Amino acid sequence: GGGGYGKGGGGGGGGCGGGGGAGGKGKWKFIRYRPELSPEEIEQRRQANAERHAKRVEEEGRKIVTEMLVEGEVVQRAKWHAWIKPKDPNVMPDEARNKMKEMNDIFRSKVTDGRTFCGGIEEEVLYLAVADIAEEKLILRAGLPVKFKIYVDNKGVGACDVISGEELDVGGAVDPDTGAEVLHAC
Repeated sequence: GGGGYGKGGGGGGGGCGGGGGAGGKGKWKFIRYRPELSPEEIEQRRQANAERHAKRVEEEGRKIVTEMLVEGEVVQRAKWHAWIKPKDPNVMPDEARNKMKEMNDIFRSKVTDGRTFCGGIEEEVLYLAVADIAEEKLILRAGLPVKFKIYVDNKGVGACDVISGEELDVGGAVDPDTGAEVLHAC
């Protein structure tokens, strides 16, 4: 008799799941009414983030080492930072290039569990804090060409004043009159 009761309990579990569903509806109701931020609140948050970032820049002893914008490409993006590969590391001052190698070596040595640093890329990369993007609407994604200045600080080397770069030519020619892409037949 006891065994039969246990099976019935399984059925009851299904009912309990249903109850959970109803409870789920109640939960979502509160999330839905999250107030939209007003432009003022958004601006306040942006200001607070900018101040926090400025403080960090100062604490880390940042020194910009390139006058010209350097070309590169986003390799990997996370929520608050990204990794950028300079197109030609030779345009970087020696100090920055040496520091970049050192920083990359450290990151590669810390990786565990068969994972890789930056997708296993062989080239050296620069750190980019999202707060260092200068172009307001720029959305970072892997493969995106960018232009930036390079800095060194007590944590390593990174990119700042980041703006979008030229789209890299992927084999299609552009008609100079219309601006339309001309596809070549293979």
